[in-house]
Amino acid sequence: MFKINISHRTRIIALFLITVISYGFYNAFLPITDPVESNYVLSAITMLTHNSWISPMIYDHVWYDKPPLTYWALMICYKLFGISDFVSRIPNTLIAGASISLMYHMVYRIKQSVPVAVTSAILLMSTLQFWYISHAVITDGFLFFFSLAIFGYAYLAFTNNDKTSMMKAYIAAAFAVLTKGPIGLLLPGLILLVFMVLQKYIKANKDEVSLLRNLKIAFTPLGIVLFFAIASPWYIAMYSIHGQDFISGFLGLQNVGRALVSEHPKFDVWYYYLIITPLALLPWTPVVIYQLRKLNWKESFNLLGGIWFVIILLFYSIVATKYLTYTLPAIIPCIIWGAEAIITILSNPTLAKHVRYLVVIPFHIYVVILGIGVALSARDYILDYIIIFVLGALIFNIARHYVQTASQLTLLFLFPILSLYSATTISVTPILTSQSGIQFTSYIENTNQPVFVYGGYYTSVVYYTKHIPTQVYLNKTDDERWAKARNIMPTITKDEFLDQLPNESNAIVIVPNRNIKDFESSPAAVITKPLGKTNGATIYKVQDNISF
Repeated sequence: MFKINISHRTRIIALFLITVISYGFYNAFLPITDPVESNYVLSAITMLTHNSWISPMIYDHVWYDKPPLTYWALMICYKLFGISDFVSRIPNTLIAGASISLMYHMVYRIKQSVPVAVTSAILLMSTLQFWYISHAVITDGFLFFFSLAIFGYAYLAFTNNDKTSMMKAYIAAAFAVLTKGPIGLLLPGLILLVFMVLQKYIKANKDEVSLLRNLKIAFTPLGIVLFFAIASPWYIAMYSIHGQDFISGFLGLQNVGRALVSEHPKFDVWYYYLIITPLALLPWTPVVIYQLRKLNWKESFNLLGGIWFVIILLFYSIVATKYLTYTLPAIIPCIIWGAEAIITILSNPTLAKHVRYLVVIPFHIYVVILGIGVALSARDYILDYIIIFVLGALIFNIARHYVQTASQLTLLFLFPILSLYSATTISVTPILTSQSGIQFTSYIENTNQPVFVYGGYYTSVVYYTKHIPTQVYLNKTDDERWAKARNIMPTITKDEFLDQLPNESNAIVIVPNRNIKDFESSPAAVITKPLGKTNGATIYKVQDNISF
């Protein structure tokens, strides 16, 4: 039985705390954005209002969008600490810290190397996609944690003939299903099935693998019982309460429907994730690519990692609905391969020159690119960015003279990394504000008049002001089924809006930038006047005693 020693536990705790503190930095000033974050936040608040811990709700209606785990996490935090932007981000901050610690723990168990394990944790902490998703109020941070547990414990189960590890993988899969739906089990299950079959025939002859043995481990009865004991009660309860509506709404539209009909057709292109994945791994993409060229794909870990990566990317490339967050779990083996490459290079004097080309130079280019982005999009924060990063660079340059080992050098990279992302967190506030209903609070928080959003919706307006705007629905290219599923908020057609508007003196109309031309060419422009403008929209007010 594997025994955790004190130093191992200390590293787990230290990595968790470093991640939570650094990722939680400035979260109180990051507004809730639309259209995704606000849906989770408002759903949790609505569920609390109705004391509904089983049925997800939004706008006082049952909503079959996602399973409840993310809502539960938000609801618990709201119960404990109250409702605020900072509290809304606590669950994803905590699960990010847990993922970093779990990455260290899993790699240590698999590779039996502290330097590789610590480096894997640091690379994950500083990878662009993981950093972004861990700051967002979405389900994917939770799914990543449980996917990492499935990946690590399943590999240990097959490698060590360990049914206890497979039971842990089943428990993780149960929580994945409560986070994202059946895909939390079906996709890892497909990957492990392919791995078992290919391992039998691709493995080197000296390491004979029994497919029957692996099948017995994979389908361990107690693991299956634990999975259903954790995952099934919510599904059973939802079906008993809502019947066929739950089946057709959740399993039908939100799961099967997403695979067959794209929510956003413009993103439904086969090469979508071929572009996203190299960007997601920044700034470590070069070192990962370097390691891929050197791998022995018959080795069991590399075989599982390769299958895991390819099937996840292939699956979501085939699925009609595409989001940049979907393939986050695919980077798990890539992070570990990158860490192995860095430790190998640092430990071998003949390869030391590769550090500059694969790690240092790409990292500095990454810093420059982010710096330019900050300068262009958040000029008011450029001084903060410079001060924080200069301090990090000074600490790094002073401390490196005391470094004696490769693992210490890797750990030292934490200083510029944390400085970089801390400065970036500060600088993204204006960008997030332009995507949030908070930008409209000064115009509508003190009005008693109706508020309309022309050709869009800002759910976060409800979160920030308690006003519930009415969406003016414009015919778009998106599939009508998704329009019906998403438009739970008060909604009227454009014709209904134009008929109603003359009777709504002093009403507020928010027009997103993308719909300005449409609005100004409509009769509504005649009886409204501009009230103000934000980065994301123009605000109009209906004038008194004016008709078409």
